[in-house]
Amino acid sequence: MRVFISYAHDTEGRKVAQALAEALRKRGVDVLWDRDLPEGNPVSLPEWIVTSVTAYPVLCVLSPDYVLRFGAGDGTAARKGVLFESRVLQRRIYDHTESGGCPVIPVADLGFSADLAPVVLKNLVISRFDADTEDGLEQIVRRLLALGPVPPVTRPPVPPPEVGEELALVQDLEAAAPSSAAGPALVHDWLGVVADLSRTDLVRALPAVERIVKAAGDAEAMRRVAECCLRALPDGTLVADDRRTRAWLLLHCQAWYLHRMHQLAAAMSTVDEGIRLAKECGDGWMVAFGKRLLATLHGELAEVSRADARRHHLVQAVDCAKAASAMFHALDPAGDEYGACRTVLACVWFTQYRLDRRRSALKRANKLAGQAVTYLPQDRTREYHELLILRVRISIARGELPRARELVDKALTSLACHADDGASYTELLGSAHLARAELRLKEGGRDAPVNAARDVSLALKFFDEISLPYASATCRWLLASLLPETAGVERGDVRICERLFADPRVRLRGLEERSRRIGECVGGRWTRRSEWKEIARKLRSQV
Repeated sequence: MRVFISYAHDTEGRKVAQALAEALRKRGVDVLWDRDLPEGNPVSLPEWIVTSVTAYPVLCVLSPDYVLRFGAGDGTAARKGVLFESRVLQRRIYDHTESGGCPVIPVADLGFSADLAPVVLKNLVISRFDADTEDGLEQIVRRLLALGPVPPVTRPPVPPPEVGEELALVQDLEAAAPSSAAGPALVHDWLGVVADLSRTDLVRALPAVERIVKAAGDAEAMRRVAECCLRALPDGTLVADDRRTRAWLLLHCQAWYLHRMHQLAAAMSTVDEGIRLAKECGDGWMVAFGKRLLATLHGELAEVSRADARRHHLVQAVDCAKAASAMFHALDPAGDEYGACRTVLACVWFTQYRLDRRRSALKRANKLAGQAVTYLPQDRTREYHELLILRVRISIARGELPRARELVDKALTSLACHADDGASYTELLGSAHLARAELRLKEGGRDAPVNAARDVSLALKFFDEISLPYASATCRWLLASLLPETAGVERGDVRICERLFADPRVRLRGLEERSRRIGECVGGRWTRRSEWKEIARKLRSQV
């Protein structure tokens, strides 16, 4: 068997490609790659690339430079080979119409995040390969053997037909790495032509658009995507495909930006509508996905609701998470989505523990988090790190401080490798620093408040950077509770404010009002408690 290796000449790409080529040759596989070309390149290097890519199975070695240049030019001469190869590869993938056996196989190091792969490759199964131990080679060889004999090319490949500007833009979106600098500009250009796209081309581009906008963390861009695409769909009675597309837009786009802006009630209404449409068109996966979103939203609403509504939201959160788990388990018993549902359910039970301090809730949260670990692989990078941070907080609550320290250090070290990979990782890094601040306070010591405040300040910087107003307010409240004098109030004011309000944004307004009144007060006419009752009436009347 003969295979072609496509890779970039960055450090990671060269290392994996070299080890992969040597390992495959030991197994009797004939490997084609550019390291075997003579010093003087063939007369027509592009012709050699086209023939190799179209005639044989291709192993694409995913590395930072390969992802950056896959199908997307940036005006520089760097990695032109990757750019040319990727465009030919896209054509071969598009021409492959069978249900399985795609001759293009993405290969990546164990530490590479699948979230970073261009959509056209992420939709394929990524094989893992360790350049040092050759772990993963057997699985790659099995995939190659399963392809069977590949017929040789007997004529020059037909050049791809000319495509319109709109379709070319869709192809550029699919090829772009989610966190690439060109991504947001491509989305902006695509929004300008959405009304002119066929439903097929609109639907085809949506996964790439979603990943780019979420990597940028741009809620306003996602709002425009949802509005433009929903407007582009026909009015009136929808056929099944249009209902499915509308449900997808509501669950993946509109609910996302509403959740990001912490408009939880509006997000819940959007998810309910998306689930209704998904049920009408018989899309069980999308119904399960919507149920999981509802579980998260109910859990967060419980945190900011009064005691009378809190119980309702917690019960609904558990029911929705269990329903999503059952649905995903029926669709794929050993799948990643089932593991993500167990994480959400663990988070809901941990929220219940924090609100009412029931040890049974903490015990359930710990058990579910342990189950989720066995289902979530590290290449589901966001969900993996969300679970890791949750396990830190559970360990703190259980008094297992050395374990919590080990997990939080692991999370911070791992996330540091993704510092430039998009807003979702920046958000996780902020959450990890908040978890470490909580651990520092639990560990105690003379410098614990100062060190915790340092971590909270770092988290605040990350959340401000990606425009997360609710998370930023949470950090500012924590800083005020750690150092109340910086907010112009006393520690007793912080305790009263915390009892009166659940939402950190309202708490901050309360502290501002109390600080203002302290500054204006002459003679101390009111007691602190009566002053806070007046502040509470004022703030609640403004809601």
